[in-house]
Amino acid sequence: MQYVFMITLALHVMSGVFWAGSTFVLARTGDGRMAISLFGPQMGAATTAVLSGAVLWYLFHGTGYFGTQEQILAVGAVAAIAAAGVQGALVGRSRRVTPQDDATGPLGQAVRGERLAAGLLAITVIAMAIARVA
Repeated sequence: MQYVFMITLALHVMSGVFWAGSTFVLARTGDGRMAISLFGPQMGAATTAVLSGAVLWYLFHGTGYFGTQEQILAVGAVAAIAAAGVQGALVGRSRRVTPQDDATGPLGQAVRGERLAAGLLAITVIAMAIARVA
């Protein structure tokens, strides 16, 4: 059981760090082409983070109790799932870019998707940080 926890936690932290970190950088730089090129790895990391988070929830919080810590973590989980949906909808849809596209077209949509997702992932990170002390 200890090994399952360690592997799951490592997957959750590493995928979450890549996903949130790359989203924050892309939101700040406003590089729509880079957002589109990192879409696949970001969605892979998002999937890994959400699934490993679900396993961690099962291992440590179960289904019988929904106290303050679980409520805060649930807010973070919902924000993370919403961030993945925003990136999938806005950045994923922007992948059909032509060389003449500019910041007002699909590239701008990709940047907006990264910025919205960055805000949601900030909520997720804050929720994970404060849930431990709640």
